[in-house]
Amino acid sequence: MKYVVTVRGRLKHRNEQEARAAHDAVVDKLSPIGRPMGSTGHRAYLNAQDRSQFMATDYWDSLEAIQKFMSDPQTAAEIGPLFEEPPEVTVWVEADWKGY
Repeated sequence: MKYVVTVRGRLKHRNEQEARAAHDAVVDKLSPIGRPMGSTGHRAYLNAQDRSQFMATDYWDSLEAIQKFMSDPQTAAEIGPLFEEPPEVTVWVEADWKGY
Protein backbone atom coordinates (compact mmCIF):
# COMPACT_ATOMS: atom_id res chain seq x y z
CA MET A 1 0.00 0.00 0.00
CA LYS A 2 1.12 3.57 -0.69
CA TYR A 3 0.70 6.42 1.78
CA VAL A 4 0.75 10.19 1.36
CA VAL A 5 1.46 12.56 4.24
CA THR A 6 0.38 16.18 3.83
CA VAL A 7 1.99 18.91 5.91
CA ARG A 8 0.27 22.31 5.81
CA GLY A 9 0.95 25.56 7.57
CA ARG A 10 1.98 29.21 7.39
CA LEU A 11 5.69 29.70 6.89
CA LYS A 12 7.58 31.63 9.55
CA HIS A 13 9.90 33.26 6.99
CA ARG A 14 8.00 35.77 4.85
CA ASN A 15 10.94 36.14 2.50
CA GLU A 16 10.49 33.31 0.02
CA GLN A 17 14.22 32.77 -0.52
CA GLU A 18 14.77 32.46 3.25
CA ALA A 19 11.81 30.09 3.55
CA ARG A 20 13.15 27.97 0.70
CA ALA A 21 16.64 27.82 2.20
CA ALA A 22 15.20 26.79 5.59
CA HIS A 23 12.99 24.14 3.97
CA ASP A 24 15.80 22.75 1.83
CA ALA A 25 18.07 22.49 4.88
CA VAL A 26 15.40 20.46 6.70
CA VAL A 27 14.99 18.15 3.69
CA ASP A 28 18.77 17.69 3.56
CA LYS A 29 18.77 16.64 7.23
CA LEU A 30 15.64 14.45 7.27
CA SER A 31 15.64 12.70 3.89
CA PRO A 32 18.66 10.51 4.77
CA ILE A 33 16.67 9.33 7.81
CA GLY A 34 13.33 8.85 6.05
CA ARG A 35 14.50 7.19 2.84
CA PRO A 36 15.84 4.01 4.45
CA MET A 37 12.59 3.82 6.45
CA GLY A 38 10.42 3.84 3.30
CA SER A 39 10.03 7.48 2.29
CA THR A 40 9.87 7.55 -1.51
CA GLY A 41 9.40 11.24 -2.26
CA HIS A 42 8.75 14.78 -1.09
CA ARG A 43 7.17 17.71 -2.95
CA ALA A 44 6.71 21.25 -1.67
CA TYR A 45 3.94 23.65 -2.77
CA LEU A 46 3.06 27.29 -2.10
CA ASN A 47 -0.47 28.66 -2.26
CA ALA A 48 -0.83 30.57 -5.54
CA GLN A 49 -2.68 33.44 -3.82
CA ASP A 50 -0.72 33.53 -0.53
CA ARG A 51 2.82 32.23 -0.90
CA SER A 52 3.30 32.14 2.87
CA GLN A 53 0.90 29.16 2.92
CA PHE A 54 2.90 25.95 2.50
CA MET A 55 1.90 22.38 1.74
CA ALA A 56 4.15 19.37 1.30
CA THR A 57 3.29 15.89 0.17
CA ASP A 58 5.49 13.05 1.32
CA TYR A 59 5.19 9.56 -0.10
CA TRP A 60 5.75 6.43 1.98
CA ASP A 61 5.51 2.65 1.66
CA SER A 62 4.73 1.94 5.33
CA LEU A 63 2.29 3.38 7.85
CA GLU A 64 4.48 2.13 10.70
CA ALA A 65 7.48 3.96 9.25
CA ILE A 66 5.47 7.19 8.99
CA GLN A 67 4.43 6.89 12.62
CA LYS A 68 7.99 6.19 13.74
CA PHE A 69 9.43 9.05 11.68
CA MET A 70 6.78 11.60 12.66
CA SER A 71 6.94 10.71 16.36
CA ASP A 72 10.73 11.14 16.48
CA PRO A 73 11.57 14.31 18.45
CA GLN A 74 14.29 15.13 15.91
CA THR A 75 11.67 15.30 13.15
CA ALA A 76 9.52 17.74 15.12
CA ALA A 77 12.57 19.78 16.11
CA GLU A 78 13.58 20.17 12.47
CA ILE A 79 10.13 20.79 10.94
CA GLY A 80 8.65 23.01 13.65
CA PRO A 81 10.80 26.12 13.13
CA LEU A 82 9.66 26.38 9.50
CA PHE A 83 6.17 27.40 10.63
CA GLU A 84 4.49 30.13 12.66
CA GLU A 85 2.65 27.42 14.60
CA PRO A 86 2.65 23.63 14.42
CA PRO A 87 1.60 22.50 10.94
CA GLU A 88 -1.36 20.27 10.21
CA VAL A 89 -0.13 16.77 9.36
CA THR A 90 -2.50 14.25 7.75
CA VAL A 91 -1.86 10.70 6.55
CA TRP A 92 -3.72 9.41 3.49
CA VAL A 93 -3.79 5.91 2.02
CA GLU A 94 -4.00 5.15 -1.68
CA ALA A 95 -7.56 4.08 -2.58
CA ASP A 96 -6.69 2.14 -5.75
CA TRP A 97 -9.62 3.83 -7.43
CA LYS A 98 -9.51 4.75 -11.10
CA GLY A 99 -7.35 7.77 -11.86
CA TYR A 100 -5.54 9.44 -14.71
